[in-house]
Amino acid sequence: MPASSEKQAKLFRLVRAVQKGKVSPKKVSKNVRQMAKSISPKTVKDFTKLNEDGEGEYTLSKFKQIKDKSFNDLLNENLGIPFDKQELIVFQSKQDNFAGFGKTSFLLNKNKNEIVAELFSNGTTKKFVFKKLIDNKDKNVNKYSLFIQITYPDKPDKDIFYTLSNNFNDKNISEKTKILSDFIERINSYGI
Repeated sequence: MPASSEKQAKLFRLVRAVQKGKVSPKKVSKNVRQMAKSISPKTVKDFTKLNEDGEGEYTLSKFKQIKDKSFNDLLNENLGIPFDKQELIVFQSKQDNFAGFGKTSFLLNKNKNEIVAELFSNGTTKKFVFKKLIDNKDKNVNKYSLFIQITYPDKPDKDIFYTLSNNFNDKNISEKTKILSDFIERINSYGI
């Protein structure tokens, strides 16, 4: 049975990560540890999926894999504009349990207008780079972007993915912070 909400799916993804040994039981709450012990892995796995009518806006199919460019080339082609204080507060509020880990640090690189987080697990390195972009066709339209580079310990190639948020108007503070918050939550819920 799929989860009935994004929050429930996220919780069960964390429980599943504990069961698989990807997250230390010491880094999660007592409730999550108890769930990992008492619920069968098959049931937990069923609840990691979200019950959605049709395709969700940020489903994994919305992530594009890049094979013909380096990660740095991709980042340099997509020049970001500065994040404002309200957006930085949203990132700060989303640092706990990002991608199924404990506290994650989102670091601002002002020179490149990027928010960066790096996570290490089982020899795998995942680099997340968030940018705020201006639409090439309409300068009044913005989008958030996420670029991900995954480096594996046993293969020389790296996987590179990206995805975009909904459009928003940068002057509408409540709209953009809601879109950014939802964008991070949806990405986080997939445990990339």
